[in-house]
Amino acid sequence: MGGWALGAATEIPELLIGFLFAFLAGGVILNVLKEELPEERQSNFGAFALGTTGYALILLSA
Repeated sequence: MGGWALGAATEIPELLIGFLFAFLAGGVILNVLKEELPEERQSNFGAFALGTTGYALILLSA
């Protein structure tokens, strides 16, 4: 409830929203690289890069 009240009472500039979104997305990508693609497993970085690029294109086209 507190977060909703704060969000309803304040207005965040669009530039700050973009910065926060980029920060969050970078953190997600770093965690995926660290946890899902370790060298001990038979992971495929090419498939990860292709999926990431495809998802980025979908987000940019929307």
